[in-house]
Amino acid sequence: MSNSALYILNASAGSGKTYHLVKEYIKLLIQGKNSTSTFSGVIAMTFTNKAALEMKERIIAALYEISTNDTSNHKIQLLIQTLSKEIDASHQQVVSRSQNVLESILHQYEDFNVMTIDKFNLRLIKSFGLELDLPGEFEVIIDETELIEVVVDDLLGKLGDKEHKILSDLLLEYAKNNLNEGNKWNFRKNLVDFGAVLRNEKNNVAIEQLLELNLSTDTFKELIRVRKRIETNFEVLSKNVREKIDALDPKSLPGGKNTVNDIKALSSKSEFPIESALIKKRLAGNFDRSDHKTAIPEEMKNAITELNQFWESKLYEFGALQLFMKNFFNMALLQYMAKALEAIKKEEQIVRISEFNRLISELIQGENAPYIYERLGVRFQHFLLDEFQDTSHLQWLNLVPLIHNSIGENLKNLIVGDPKQSIYRFKNGIAEQFIELPGIFNPEKNPKIEQKSAFFRQMGRVSELKNNWRSSPCIVKFNNAFFEELKIKMPSDSVDFYNSVHQNPMGEMNGRIEIHSKLMEKGQEINSEDLLPRIIEWIEECKSDGFKPSDICILGSVNKECNVWAIGLNNAGYRVVSADSLLIHSNLKVQLSIAYLKWRLRPSGETEKKRFAELYFRNNSKSYNDYKIYIKEKTSTSGKKYRYFDESSFLNDQFGGYSNFFFKFEDIYDLIQGFYKIIGFNELENPYLHHLAEITYEYGLKKGPNLKGFLEDYQRKKSKIAVQIPEAEDAIKIMTIHKSKGLEFPVVILPSLNFNLDIKSSFFVGIDDYLLYKKPTSSEVLKPLIDLHTKEKNQIITDKINLCYVAMTRPIERLYIQNDFDNLKFGGYFHSALKSTGLALNRNDVLSLVINDGNRSHKQQKVASTSLFEPKMVSNRLWFPDIAFQDNPALATNAFLSPEMQFGIQFHLMASRINSKHEIGSKIDDAVLMGEISTMNKEEITKGLLRLFENTEFQNLLNNSTKILNEQPILIDAKSTVRPDKIILKKEETIVVDFKTGMPKKSDQQQISNYTTVLSKMGLPKVSGYLYYSFDQRLEQVV
Repeated sequence: MSNSALYILNASAGSGKTYHLVKEYIKLLIQGKNSTSTFSGVIAMTFTNKAALEMKERIIAALYEISTNDTSNHKIQLLIQTLSKEIDASHQQVVSRSQNVLESILHQYEDFNVMTIDKFNLRLIKSFGLELDLPGEFEVIIDETELIEVVVDDLLGKLGDKEHKILSDLLLEYAKNNLNEGNKWNFRKNLVDFGAVLRNEKNNVAIEQLLELNLSTDTFKELIRVRKRIETNFEVLSKNVREKIDALDPKSLPGGKNTVNDIKALSSKSEFPIESALIKKRLAGNFDRSDHKTAIPEEMKNAITELNQFWESKLYEFGALQLFMKNFFNMALLQYMAKALEAIKKEEQIVRISEFNRLISELIQGENAPYIYERLGVRFQHFLLDEFQDTSHLQWLNLVPLIHNSIGENLKNLIVGDPKQSIYRFKNGIAEQFIELPGIFNPEKNPKIEQKSAFFRQMGRVSELKNNWRSSPCIVKFNNAFFEELKIKMPSDSVDFYNSVHQNPMGEMNGRIEIHSKLMEKGQEINSEDLLPRIIEWIEECKSDGFKPSDICILGSVNKECNVWAIGLNNAGYRVVSADSLLIHSNLKVQLSIAYLKWRLRPSGETEKKRFAELYFRNNSKSYNDYKIYIKEKTSTSGKKYRYFDESSFLNDQFGGYSNFFFKFEDIYDLIQGFYKIIGFNELENPYLHHLAEITYEYGLKKGPNLKGFLEDYQRKKSKIAVQIPEAEDAIKIMTIHKSKGLEFPVVILPSLNFNLDIKSSFFVGIDDYLLYKKPTSSEVLKPLIDLHTKEKNQIITDKINLCYVAMTRPIERLYIQNDFDNLKFGGYFHSALKSTGLALNRNDVLSLVINDGNRSHKQQKVASTSLFEPKMVSNRLWFPDIAFQDNPALATNAFLSPEMQFGIQFHLMASRINSKHEIGSKIDDAVLMGEISTMNKEEITKGLLRLFENTEFQNLLNNSTKILNEQPILIDAKSTVRPDKIILKKEETIVVDFKTGMPKKSDQQQISNYTTVLSKMGLPKVSGYLYYSFDQRLEQVV
């Protein structure tokens, strides 16, 4: 790390960012003699739980490898040598200090502070709960869409109610506006999407303004009067112009009849015009033109000038007024939803995760660091911030007081980022903040922030990582040339993102690039399915060159196209693994299972019967004729023939009768398991079915046996529910470019770069006294909306260039790109930049590029098969021992803990952490939020804890305690530490309790005896020990 107190690393893709983060973290821990006491004062923060987990693993792994001092490991020996030089310590000192630090971290893992910014904010919020007026047992809501859906359902439930006439009118007006704007008639979904603006950090100020607005019917009537007054005055002045037209002689006017017609058009507007100019170009050209024969009379000129001046003076006011009135009822409805959301929050004692940054900013930005640390209960000396380009403005400002304090004491801090990889603007990431470093991004020109910013600039230094250790030289060199050309086409306000685009290739492997780019013919459309033949061609080429299917990753811009490619490749006989592209509803067996649930919900529904039967025969590879057998004809009493589905015959023939099919069930999970049984489905052989069963189970835990509610919930979410399957050597990876960030793959295939550049979002805009919510278009007249359109269009272009950069920097050895484009989308930018490099063969503007360094060496094949980082899901991992997606026996090891072991560890954690019955709910929810316990185990753990704290004997142990220590580490000697689950301190006695979830063992009693011996030697009074076995709720004293 630099000698500067604030060190900023601009780390391009593949430059070894994680290596430097780990190195700097370890350096902070081992640079002093008392290295074991420093790690709790170092905090590293990143963007996602997955990234935080990976960083923890990398730090622990590096410390372990340094500690073992393996002389045959060249990389570790080089790291030790680097650390030795940078902290001025001997080789052996680096090794021994690393051993001490590793031991300390493992014994005090809870003080190992590597976390997301949201998790750090949660700690702050809990520390300031009283000042924030938060309930003691508040719940954190992560999926805010569900909360907004509750609000929407409540609103719709009041529709038509006489007591809520105003709300009903608002909903009706909202529905009309949606229909007029051509939106789909899915009223509930539209409302949920509309309400989503309430959770976006960038809208905080606008929402506060919205809540203060008076949006009553009286206000609307007053707006009508204001509009009428402007229109009346405009009409009076227009009439004054019209009355003078008859006196005009076209022959005496410059422009003749055209001028007369232009003046008529100008003064005959049926309403106040919202246009870029009232006096159009032709009339303006003739307005002041005169010679001795032709001229517009002064009286007419004065009348037109007066009209134009009035129009110009009222354009902004009237334009904003019109837009505000057009959106008035929508804004009133949004205000109603915002207030309803606040009411639910208070009633349910919840805090939305999107509120974290705002709540913290209201408290700590004006406070000094010592006060914050006093409330937090811990002091951090060093901050390491990763993925800084994805940090929101409020998140950064909330950290400024703490980092300001640290650099004020000349302590070391590190910020790492890359504005070129800023692809999370939709999550409020602001890459401009990184460009501004070491200064503080301050668009509001806040003088207090500017004062701190000057100090940050004084204490900080920016450095650039210029080497690329990931990709083959040919890929690095091509990307250098390509993005230098693409940079020229960037909007001026983001061109600085690519100041450090050039990298030095450090790899030695041979590489290959193949790119084809052509303009689509007029009217031509290329669907995702049309790209499959080229994808398959490239896959086969890679396989023939020694790549395994798992070496290949196909990247798409959105889930939808990834799903199409995944299904297409599956149908073509390829195995595919993807975190987000295998939707369970694409599976025919899942569709049949859902059809069954729908029939059970409506047993007499003709549509449900027919749909189930049709899917049933398709699942069994039967023809339509098999289904048609059960479509019978009947004659009604009036003699008219009609067709019906013979339900009785179908159920008798296929399921042995009505009672077998319509069996009794206790809950939805029981119902789906029963269906699997009668249909003969084995869910362990089908990850789609297993995932569906898991969803029914989790829904039942939260909402109970509500089949109608489950089907409605499934219908809303089915486009997002994807199966997650284990990795396999014979499975090709497919994912979105967003999901690929931070990962690398031997082969990357980009089947399409024709990203859409349209503006799809609406924005809050303040014009004069009006708050507007509008999607800006290219035809705007009002300057704030024109500026907003230009800014958003430029940001979208920047976003797509960054997305392209992330995608093209993932490959290690090979990069394949197909770019069929139209000029209105990003593909046009890509084509133009590729053409400008001069590297591609150009045949009638059809570009082809092939760069090949040579064949893969045996060494490359070995590296790719052993050292490739495989992306893993951090939570909710599913394991299917026999699924078709993975039949490699080498992988069927103890890669995952058994459900029983998972439950045991998680119950043990919560039992040792909780001290009273009333803490159970909040502590469980916190643990789920932090990923410490799974949602699957939540209910059983809750039940087990309730049984524990309702146990009279255990309650007696807690009574009259002066203090309870949970998992308190006790140092026995220089190298040994014990950590009892719970120590209960009383005036005249001490009780130690340990929790066990398995069957009793002799070692359990020996362990508790050791604890009591240690506590007695420490001089604690009358020490006794107990074991609690959760499987039979037995509390046993150890004598």
